[in-house]
Amino acid sequence: MNILSFDVGGTSIKYGIVNAQSEVIFKKSVPTPKDETNFLETVNEIISSNENSFDKISIAMPGFVNKKESCYTYGANLKYSIDFKKINSFDSSKFSIDNDGNVAAFSEFLLHYSTKFSNLIMLTFGTGIGGGIISDGKLLRGSGSAGEIGHMLSSSSIKEYKCNCGKKGCFEASTSAAVWTKECQRLSKKYPQSDLAKKFSEDKLGSILFDKTIKLNNEEEETRNEIITNISNGLVSLFEIFDNEAFVLGGSMSEKPYDLVDLIIEDVTNRFNFPSRIFPAILVSTQRGEAGIVGAALIAQNE
Repeated sequence: MNILSFDVGGTSIKYGIVNAQSEVIFKKSVPTPKDETNFLETVNEIISSNENSFDKISIAMPGFVNKKESCYTYGANLKYSIDFKKINSFDSSKFSIDNDGNVAAFSEFLLHYSTKFSNLIMLTFGTGIGGGIISDGKLLRGSGSAGEIGHMLSSSSIKEYKCNCGKKGCFEASTSAAVWTKECQRLSKKYPQSDLAKKFSEDKLGSILFDKTIKLNNEEEETRNEIITNISNGLVSLFEIFDNEAFVLGGSMSEKPYDLVDLIIEDVTNRFNFPSRIFPAILVSTQRGEAGIVGAALIAQNE
């Protein structure tokens, strides 16, 4: 069974054909449209250009979904609703929709970690932070929308991190990959001759901030430490609530995470103590940027 699979983010839509062996036959991306009409037009164009190449359609969305009604209702980084029943030749038996963090977590667990862990939390760092929770080997949904990790309140800074959802202090408002990039842009403008500015000008990746081989000035180091502190605080809070065995970090940063994991582990080790318990393993997504596409396909295959 081939699935036409979509991984929708606030900035771009990744899509491709995934076969029954969870192999991505091809993948492409397009910018995320700004309203429902243009979004549906984009999806219809992709469907038409891949006609007869797939058996089902599956879409991972960055926010709240109504699986029963095949609708996306809202997300902090995609603030308009989408009724997917409006797509051309809609067939509910051949359509699946889910949250992007959920599908990424399901994919990582099912393909790589089901024999190692029963309790896993996936965090996808991009425009925001998506989340998916595997508890006792099952995807935790709550009443339908559990796993919105990016919108828990976690910031320890005196700064007022305002989130796109409207709250202040959300996890993603201080720690998403978009924040890393924004901070690198700010620091590069302020210190154009710094090692960080030179490296950032080469690859434009916010995760370059976590490259420990770069000599940072005081403000650059303080900025990195603050981001790491906020990430660590979020992970520790999740551990205390869910008692998970592993964190898997994915999203746009997973292609080049640099020393992010080492920095988090160093910070957690230095600031926290867990008597009689072991803090979860921190892993980088084995599927890099394909976890969302593959996960959406796996959800469709298993429904």
